[in-house]
Amino acid sequence: MQINKRTKIALLMLFISIILFSVVLLLFIKPADDEPITTSQNEPDVTTTPAPTVTPTPKVDNEEVAPPEPEGLTNKQKYYKTLVEPGSKNILLIGQDAVYHAYDSIIVLNIDDKNKTMKLINFPRDTYVDYNDKILKAFKEADPENAADPSIQKLNAAHAIAISLKYGSEDGRFGQKGNTVYAMNFWADLLEEVFEITIDDYLIIQTSGFREIVDFFGGVYINVPIYMNYEDPEQDLYIHLDSGYQLLNGEQAEGFVRFRQGYTPEGEFKTYSVYFRQKNQNEFLKAFFEQHVTLNNLARVGDFADVISKNVKTSVKGTEVFQYANIMQKIVRGKYEGKAEIIECPTNKNINGIIYEILKTEKD
Repeated sequence: MQINKRTKIALLMLFISIILFSVVLLLFIKPADDEPITTSQNEPDVTTTPAPTVTPTPKVDNEEVAPPEPEGLTNKQKYYKTLVEPGSKNILLIGQDAVYHAYDSIIVLNIDDKNKTMKLINFPRDTYVDYNDKILKAFKEADPENAADPSIQKLNAAHAIAISLKYGSEDGRFGQKGNTVYAMNFWADLLEEVFEITIDDYLIIQTSGFREIVDFFGGVYINVPIYMNYEDPEQDLYIHLDSGYQLLNGEQAEGFVRFRQGYTPEGEFKTYSVYFRQKNQNEFLKAFFEQHVTLNNLARVGDFADVISKNVKTSVKGTEVFQYANIMQKIVRGKYEGKAEIIECPTNKNINGIIYEILKTEKD
């Protein structure tokens, strides 16, 4: 069957949008394992996970009446402000480590057609999730080994809970079977409950495709602000960049967006702030978008389709292709204002030996 011209254009635009989504996600690649964890305090408060408040069970005719089960996933944990406009579209973008399958990049792409804005909302992976007793108890019964992990209440571990519980197997919004679907059902409900963001679709992108995508487009010209010299053989990460404006290939680009510590030209080992790395990531995204996310690249869709398809899983299907394609065409042509927001976690806390980012909530 021949594909008509309108369908072909829509499919081409969808691939362009996925390219854009891929690069956005891959900017937030997992840092080297030996990077020090910095906190906003001189010494983190060392606490234990607070014990749940026990409400006395009322008795009727000398018989105990079980207290009602808590609703939702958390203890009414709510972010302190509204992030998206009602009626706008939200796509959950997950960057997945191809080796450990960790969900280390968590971003929501908000597309507000009414106000003509495209906003990226970045969620810190170490955010503490205040799950209620019902969820923690069910998780402990289903998977006691993983439930004992003191880092399980980090935001980026949510998929592990979902898979163990087979979450949404009866009425999940993205389907009923498979690890990916369980995880996305859970993520959607969690983000709606805590941040009031209704997830319409998702994209899961393997971070291993970063180098391949950059190389396919011929690299990226960018100004490297300082000398960068760092190696981590375990992660196949070798960063050796001089300062100045230059063309980076895929391997060099990965080093550029991941660099946070290394040796100066004088041989001193120095650690830079997380904001330094975020600034470099933003500069890379801007440069990639300006140089490669153009309508002219539509003609090359047949070449890079394989690169994308082997690194991306998505819920987008059917007629949704046309909807997203039309929106992305407007974005590429510059008719939408681009915005970015990072979820606020003003403090860190050591809970059972694990550093958590503490979310700013309505109760603060």
